[in-house]
Amino acid sequence: MLRHPARTERSRAIRLLLVVAAVVAASRARADSSDPVPVLGGDQVLSPGPRSLGFRGIAADPSSIGNFQGLVALAYLRGRVRDATGHRWVMENDIRILQGDYVSADGVHRRGTFAFV
Repeated sequence: MLRHPARTERSRAIRLLLVVAAVVAASRARADSSDPVPVLGGDQVLSPGPRSLGFRGIAADPSSIGNFQGLVALAYLRGRVRDATGHRWVMENDIRILQGDYVSADGVHRRGTFAFV
């Protein structure tokens, strides 16, 4: 399938604009004192499950929020995907939904609902 050069350039310009907008929006985002405190610092996430599959064991805390008490729904999805060039990849997703009480960064007891994908 052949593409028109002007359409390809416009598509690239739109992608670049979206990337720049995402970077600007992320740089403007600030931590709010009502935000929850993570269990671990950095990009570490506890993943409960069998150690033989690379998880942290059955006793790992799935909430990812410190001082949290509530409900956690957890799902691991795995499947095959194909990129724009036709190359096939294995995709693994960790999806969590949390609802309950937590102590925020400012020390106040709060209630909230969170999603982690």
